[in-house]
Amino acid sequence: VGVKPQGMGMFGTFLKAQECSQTLVLAHAGIGDHGALEVARFIASNTKLLRLDLTGNGISATGVAHLAGALRQNIALESLVLRHNRLGEGGAVGFQTLCRAVRSNEVLQHLDLRHNNLSGALGAACIGELLVGNAVLTHIELSWNPLDPAGGQVLLDHLKQNTTLFDCQLTGCGIAEETLLEIAQVLRRNRVARGANMQAGPYLLSLEHGGAARGLASSPPGVGRTWHGVYGEDRGADGDPAPGLTSSGHFSGMVVSSSRTEELRNKLTDWRFARIRRGEDAPDVQELLELLNKGQAKLDEEVVGVENLRIHLQCLTRGFQDRVLRYQSDVDIKQALLLDFQREKRELGAIQQRASDELALQREAWEQAHELAVAVRRRSEVEEVASNADLANVLRDKSACEARLRELTAKLEHQEAENKQLREKATRLRQGGGGVRKKIKHP
Repeated sequence: VGVKPQGMGMFGTFLKAQECSQTLVLAHAGIGDHGALEVARFIASNTKLLRLDLTGNGISATGVAHLAGALRQNIALESLVLRHNRLGEGGAVGFQTLCRAVRSNEVLQHLDLRHNNLSGALGAACIGELLVGNAVLTHIELSWNPLDPAGGQVLLDHLKQNTTLFDCQLTGCGIAEETLLEIAQVLRRNRVARGANMQAGPYLLSLEHGGAARGLASSPPGVGRTWHGVYGEDRGADGDPAPGLTSSGHFSGMVVSSSRTEELRNKLTDWRFARIRRGEDAPDVQELLELLNKGQAKLDEEVVGVENLRIHLQCLTRGFQDRVLRYQSDVDIKQALLLDFQREKRELGAIQQRASDELALQREAWEQAHELAVAVRRRSEVEEVASNADLANVLRDKSACEARLRELTAKLEHQEAENKQLREKATRLRQGGGGVRKKIKHP
């Protein structure tokens, strides 16, 4: 996969030609693990390269292990882009080696690991150990790696021990929202502590030595510029050598400027006057003067165009930077608001929890009262049944007593009637007995 061994010589030659470059972009070049080894050899001792972009090169754990060895030796690289590769495939050893190398690196500030199939708590633990031991890295991009909620929690636990990371991109990692908010709070804490409120978001590489960073716009007006390969084999559209080259195709040491053109113009004018004084015609000199004036006019026009382009690019860059700062300020404000909303959410959640607890206590008390009422009602019903039974028994006893009373009353009345009759009989007997005694006394 990538650059084959037989193509390494040409690739190595290309890399050697970039020894003085501050940026090296090999995005989607298909270099694979073999090419990563060549790149590792190139950057190991390079002191000029500040940014390396290896996007989409099919680099696996094997290739990244080569790069890790180079990072332990490199003392200049500030930004390393490895997105859209296969660092999470082929075992965790290679990626762990990279993380350990970055952990001990003292210059790398930006690491892009997006779309590398770094998954779960294991991948997050490797990244977390990197962040705990590194005091230089400020920006890391981990978007679209399936870290999942467990990996997000592991990353958060390690991030709490880091004080230098300003920005951590985690889009599409499947991390819980609460964890993302806590990570944002930690990053904001780091930015505020370091006085770097505006350094969140994309990493901006600062190139101090013009050249690759500023390109043509950095050349001052009037200084000649060399054109390479615009028309093929470094020649103009009409087959003439391109500006800045000799007729043999080699670079010219002449500096094209207004003063140099004026000097040539004066020499040609003196030569033309000298030939005229000798009575010679000088149409070729006049033609050279016209060509020189035309070339200078064209050069002046190009200088003006380049200056206008430089000013335009500066305006665009300044506008873009202003928008970035403004948007970043808006993002920080929104993040602060989001943190405030999250804090308010937690407070409201605590209030809701207290209300829920009170409601649960009241519900429990109501259930206890309800159970007591049910028990009392059941006991009352049982007592009522018993009372009704007792009442029925009493009523039966009452009815029996009333019947007995009537019976006794009837007997009493009968007895009283009999007693009355007996009394009347006794009275008659007493009265009758008195007359008999009288008769006995008085025969």
